[in-house]
Amino acid sequence: MPRPLLTALAALAFLVTSPAATADDIREQRIAPSRYADAREALVDAIEAEGLMPSPPSVFGDMLARTGPALGEDKPVYAQAEVLHFCSARIAWQMAKENPLNVAQCPLSMAIFTLPGEPATVYLAWRGALGDSPGARAANALLARIARQTADNAGRAGIDH
Repeated sequence: MPRPLLTALAALAFLVTSPAATADDIREQRIAPSRYADAREALVDAIEAEGLMPSPPSVFGDMLARTGPALGEDKPVYAQAEVLHFCSARIAWQMAKENPLNVAQCPLSMAIFTLPGEPATVYLAWRGALGDSPGARAANALLARIARQTADNAGRAGIDH
């Protein structure tokens, strides 16, 4: 069978047999006590320590605050919220070779936010890579390292203030 057809069949099999992402795929790390600015800086530092460059952030909290009134939503969900995107070329290549549909899991991203009335607790949230392939495991290990390093560094920054 020609290689493109095999790749297409593998992609189709992945679609048919893969469950939809669930809330179980969302991971969380709480950083308390911490200041948002310290935790955000620690997150950027942790991403860069892996040799990666985050893209400009998606300022999700501002978007919700800006669009809320037009939708009849007057109560904020977040005090502050951003999503940072980054990509490891090595992991992206590995995941793409495993299954071309993995393009939907790239770039990796991590959200950082605080909730109204809880300024001293910063949250990280991220989607785990789906599957149990070497690429998915590498992506999940990278995300876990970044979260751990962020919590460690933000916690130390909080002690200094």
